[in-house]
Amino acid sequence: YHIGRILDALEATGKADNTVIIFSADHGLAVGQHGLMGKQNQYDCSVRMPYVYCGPGIEAGRRIDALVYLQSAFATTCEMAGVPTPDTVQFPSLLPLLTGKKDKLYDCVYGAYRNFQRMVRTERYKLIRYPHVNEVQLFDLQKDPWEMTDLAEDPQYAGKVKELDAKLHRWMKE
Repeated sequence: YHIGRILDALEATGKADNTVIIFSADHGLAVGQHGLMGKQNQYDCSVRMPYVYCGPGIEAGRRIDALVYLQSAFATTCEMAGVPTPDTVQFPSLLPLLTGKKDKLYDCVYGAYRNFQRMVRTERYKLIRYPHVNEVQLFDLQKDPWEMTDLAEDPQYAGKVKELDAKLHRWMKE
């Protein structure tokens, strides 16, 4: 209802064709998934968030599955407004994704919850490490989007665990 009011006001003032709307929200609340209540985990039910851009130059209805960080919103809005992005900004603009000039910005992304959990995610796999208890989980998100089958102990995936662990440690160092 309230988003509709904003859109109606933009239309009524003639500014709809010159306005980019960015809709996002806080990341998810597990609400019982994986037996958890809260956000204190690295499962997709908690780390993903809605992120919608619409406006001039942005194709309506297009879904982009690239790995991104919400922190890119600042560089994106700077670029869209024609304002230089400060050198201190560490996250790239999403405009190349929104305009179709690129199909991805990252091969993998990193996440953490305090000093209890670390995560690295590629388009297909996610590795979660629990450093205090020396546990690791591996999920094939293509086959198992709900992250229900931990593959970390399966010998067939030992190489994937090692590969993603190396990526995780590079991100942690960075």
